[in-house]
Amino acid sequence: MRSASQSLLRCLRSEAREVQRRLSAFRRQPHRIVGVPDLPAEGSANLFESALRTSLTQHDEVVRQRLADKSRALAEALERVREGAYGVCQACGCRIPRRRLEAMPTATLCVSCQAQREGVAHAA
Repeated sequence: MRSASQSLLRCLRSEAREVQRRLSAFRRQPHRIVGVPDLPAEGSANLFESALRTSLTQHDEVVRQRLADKSRALAEALERVREGAYGVCQACGCRIPRRRLEAMPTATLCVSCQAQREGVAHAA
């Protein structure tokens, strides 16, 4: 493996470890909101506190899902490395440019195919 490819692989592995660490820490963290007391089991007289707690719980779920999605994408990229398919566009079979992989290590499409998928004109 060339040193440039090794560099991308190290970057992928490092990012995968960091995302997994953040996801694990996020899962362990209690869902407590600083400055907002625990609400009674029977509900709260303060609708603001209840709405705030609901909003932050929904935000937590979005963050958790994004971390899980990123972790999955990184695991899939590492699997493509093992299979020798990393950096190959899954649509056209061409090599994905290194600069694109550096910017987006989990890319599965070259710029042209991604633009086509998004319905955006792209000059080759």
